[in-house]
Amino acid sequence: MKATSFSAGLAYLTGIAFVVVMAGMGEARGLGIKAGAGRLHPAIDLDFVYDSNVSYSSSGSAADMIMKIRPGITLSFPSEMIDFEMSGRVGYDYYFGVKDSVSTDLSSVAGEADLHLGINPKGQFSFFFEDIFSRTSDPRYNSLSGKFDRTDNEAKARLQFKPGGGALMFDLAYGLFVDWFDSDFANADALSSYAHRAYFSGKWKFLPKTALTVDFDTDLRRYPNSYTDGTSNLGANAIRVTVGLLGQISPRLAIMFKIGYGDTLLLDRAGYSGSDFRSAIGQAEVTYRAGTTVISGGYSRNFQPVVMYGYFGQDRVYARLQQQLAGKFSISADIAFDYLAYGDGVIADVASQGARFDSLISGGLSAGYHIQEWIEVGFGYHLQARFSGYDQTAGGDVEYNKHMFTFQVGVDY
Repeated sequence: MKATSFSAGLAYLTGIAFVVVMAGMGEARGLGIKAGAGRLHPAIDLDFVYDSNVSYSSSGSAADMIMKIRPGITLSFPSEMIDFEMSGRVGYDYYFGVKDSVSTDLSSVAGEADLHLGINPKGQFSFFFEDIFSRTSDPRYNSLSGKFDRTDNEAKARLQFKPGGGALMFDLAYGLFVDWFDSDFANADALSSYAHRAYFSGKWKFLPKTALTVDFDTDLRRYPNSYTDGTSNLGANAIRVTVGLLGQISPRLAIMFKIGYGDTLLLDRAGYSGSDFRSAIGQAEVTYRAGTTVISGGYSRNFQPVVMYGYFGQDRVYARLQQQLAGKFSISADIAFDYLAYGDGVIADVASQGARFDSLISGGLSAGYHIQEWIEVGFGYHLQARFSGYDQTAGGDVEYNKHMFTFQVGVDY
């Protein structure tokens, strides 16, 4: 056990502050530093987090204090013909080992970087290149409970066509996605994957604030490495297609409704007899706006390729609240319930456990105050809880619950 006076003091301060986690800072930003025709925005986020269960264990006994620091920079050159923005933040998550010195081993480098390039973004024909990179351990894979360091990246090229003065808009895109796990635990290589993704979207704005939509995407997921027993995760040629309506039905009330079909189209593999996810998918959401108050809620049904099971189907009910006060205070709250139905296990130990169904509860409450337009402090609380009747032979019970309290200072000049 380890509890230095510094880390104990941080735990005390964080507990008294009754702080937030995922609250995140506001979107406000300072004027930045002039860089030719563009602007350079230096930034830094500093979080102190008390996490009641850093290892996502069923006993929930591994609590710790975490310091997260994220210095970063954003460079932007907006214009009529070329719209360019590049941003990145990289830092360190340090676990103090307040309750158990072993948790300091979870300390790691983390960060993210985004690149956006738009050519003729407001014209009839536009081209966009986007890249999203992250070095993270959260969110966890939804078939596993634990902290797994990995690197994600998706590079995407997108063509956009807006005929008819913008009443019609079509997008066609291709993306290459990579999800690569660190090789610091058993079978880590078998979890890594890459995917070719194609996207199509069409919108017809038949009223000033109402549009019909058609969306299609495909996820050609592949797992190049095997488990120690010689088996591998199931690749998929997943497809989703939906049609829907986006509408502002009154000055304060907006709706979004989409319905369609999804299919995992799992690749055949000797010895695997599981079935595909083949079902209706969609989303329905209502948003109410009154001044600086925004309340939204809805239901969605979808699926995702996942390790160890091929896929999981997801039914989600959610609600969100955002409130601004006096231009300086912001309050947000959210809550969600997810029901996950997994495909059959792809390795013997998992398949022998039978069908798996999980319930996830997540939610949070946060508050922020802008000392200046570009300086904000925030406090909040976040909850994650998983309930399941399934025992993972290799890793124990997958059930867990965790409470996180965070104090955050953010600067984005």
